[in-house]
Amino acid sequence: MTTTRWPQILVERRQSQASSTEWRPRLFRPASGADAEALERLLRDDARVQVFDTIDRQLADLVKTRHPRQKLDELRVARLVEEHLGGAAREAYGVWVHYPWSHRLVHLLDEAEFVELRTNRNKYKISGEEQAALAGRRIGVVGLSVGQSVALTVALERSAGELRIADFDHLDLSNMNRIRTGAHNLDLPKVVATAREIAELDPFLQVTCFSKGVTADNMADFLLEGGKLDIVIEECDSLDIKLLVRRAARAHRIPVVMDTSDRGLIDVERFDLEPDRPILHGLVGDLTPEQVRGLSTEDKVPYVMQIIGHDTVSPRFAATLVEVEQTVSTWSQLGSAVVHGGAAAADTARRILAGEPVPSGRYYVDLEQIIGAGQPGPKAAGGERGQREQRVTRLDPASLALPAGGAAGAVELDRGRLSRLVEAGIAAPSGGNCQPWFWVHEGRRLGLFHDRARSESLADFQGAGGVAALGAAAENVVLAAHYEGLHVRVSPFPREGDEALAATFEFFDAPVSGAEGHAADGLWDAVGLRHTNRRRCARAKLAEEHAAALDAAVRSVPGARLALLEAPAQLDEIAALIGAGDRIRLLTKGTHADMMKEMRWTEEEARASRDGLFVRTMELSPTDLAGLQICRDFRAMELVRRWGGGRRLEESAEKAIAGAMAVGLITMPRAGLTDYFQGGRALQRAWLTATQRGIAVYPMATLPYMFARLIRGGGEGMDPETVEAARRLRERYVRLFDVTDIDVTDTTGEILLFRLALAGEVSARSLRRPLEDVLLVR
Repeated sequence: MTTTRWPQILVERRQSQASSTEWRPRLFRPASGADAEALERLLRDDARVQVFDTIDRQLADLVKTRHPRQKLDELRVARLVEEHLGGAAREAYGVWVHYPWSHRLVHLLDEAEFVELRTNRNKYKISGEEQAALAGRRIGVVGLSVGQSVALTVALERSAGELRIADFDHLDLSNMNRIRTGAHNLDLPKVVATAREIAELDPFLQVTCFSKGVTADNMADFLLEGGKLDIVIEECDSLDIKLLVRRAARAHRIPVVMDTSDRGLIDVERFDLEPDRPILHGLVGDLTPEQVRGLSTEDKVPYVMQIIGHDTVSPRFAATLVEVEQTVSTWSQLGSAVVHGGAAAADTARRILAGEPVPSGRYYVDLEQIIGAGQPGPKAAGGERGQREQRVTRLDPASLALPAGGAAGAVELDRGRLSRLVEAGIAAPSGGNCQPWFWVHEGRRLGLFHDRARSESLADFQGAGGVAALGAAAENVVLAAHYEGLHVRVSPFPREGDEALAATFEFFDAPVSGAEGHAADGLWDAVGLRHTNRRRCARAKLAEEHAAALDAAVRSVPGARLALLEAPAQLDEIAALIGAGDRIRLLTKGTHADMMKEMRWTEEEARASRDGLFVRTMELSPTDLAGLQICRDFRAMELVRRWGGGRRLEESAEKAIAGAMAVGLITMPRAGLTDYFQGGRALQRAWLTATQRGIAVYPMATLPYMFARLIRGGGEGMDPETVEAARRLRERYVRLFDVTDIDVTDTTGEILLFRLALAGEVSARSLRRPLEDVLLVR
């Protein structure tokens, strides 16, 4: 076998290539004796040099552009070329440019004629006066993904005389979906690859490379050394550098332009005209570089969303953010978007430098909107709320009649006492804080009606969760009545066939047959303190005495039972199931819409509606809050579902259960309306008991109510894929809880699934609608 040295030769040449970071070409003007000698040595000593000599074609092109009104034939062109040369030898005319990294030697017109000819097609898009003025301008580009496209476009138009380019990174293969370069440049510093491409386009354009990127230490050099930059185009991924660049640019009154590669957004900050302008238009407040330095890609998401805009981000970009560090390592960029953005940023910079009126602001050139049947525009703030108001049908008070008759001896409530009882009732919990109650006081009776338009949704089959909330409200009324010294008789669903009237209450000064017992009266002091607590916390053990007290509270309602999961393996499994349920809810159109209707995104919105879930009550980290805001647009969720993604949507539940002492499920033996009503009373007793003992309760009800639709509703309203996913979850769920799915009539009523934990004080509590909105007195 013949032994060859090619592996060793490869190693030697790899090392040689790796050490070569030259990016400045060498220029030889043979009219100078010294340059002629140096050129001769190069040609003699370096056999790798390839010669490219098209000077005749360049000269012909030059003379033709100088005689635009004449139709020149080849003979006339040749004569004009000879006149132009004036007897000079062609080989010595102009300049020879040596590119050491490619071993090419190219014969070109010298600078003045080269620039004249290369920019000839700019006229009159760029006037001669403007082109001359731009030649004295300096542009800095920070970040060379989008920035490479910007820098090359600036070089193509020659809309600056100097380019300063900065990036610390080297080229990876994964960059090459958006950075136009050759595979031979892999592992080359991005600044070197970009500078080389500019030099091969225009060897006379001045380029300064900052191969360590822009830092606090070299910021002044980047902005000022060799003359102050006239504009900065910022395209880096580092949030701290984004802030540092803008702070320094503002201090030196240098405008900043940025392309985001999403929806064609061009961001302009005219610090040259507005030296006190808030950085990034005030979108990030007083955020400092120190606060964001070193963040992971995932932790950058909230700030990226602040910069791009929650309401204006494209569905595809939003969907991609959901998958960051799940199925993709970082947010995506397309070559088309980068080229488009590079062109838009370069155009904007040129017009600013030319003195055209380009004010600070955010500008969209969204090709999906402009060309073809693009996506609908971003929804206006409050749009979901507006849709909710249109869809909710209010109860007609005229139809809310109580049954005829009434018990002798019932007391008539004065307005003060009536108000206190109903206020206690509306302090009860309800799914999504929908508050599905309406109260009618008529004669000596109080009626509790189910406002079905508020509670029924795909996530709450047949409004059963609303009925449980009414049961909890009824429990509060009983406790309040006892506190007032009254005895009370509760009649659930007193009118056969009428599902709207959930209960009637009659109040007495003395004990009567059928009146409520007083065993739970000690819970009254917790009614005003009870609230949902979603705060994250460390896992702790649930004391046996607390578990026993909770179990006793639930069992005090006939038929109600409490199951507790406390073992780590059980908690891990229920966390996975709840998370999967959350993912299904967000990736299914109907349940997604229902969830978004519940959300109140600002304090003003929460106070105006006084219902729903104010986002602060969710106790989300900035990253998780940004994720929830991304999820608002179902177009993004639809894409995530199509891609088979969404694993991140499960993490919130998993983090919540990671700090659980236990996860509990309250059940009733059947799933009728009365069962859910009585189950609501049991859940309220358990919750008040937990409150008295300092235990935080967090309802996590998506799964049981999704399963109710699957089992009792046969999957009505669910697409086949969701039905199948729900069935698989149910198979695992029934291994944790003793529940029955024999048939529609023999099904356990699963009232509430919830987390128990030791958590700190909440950031906010859900509000309640005012009494006048929910109480009618006849």
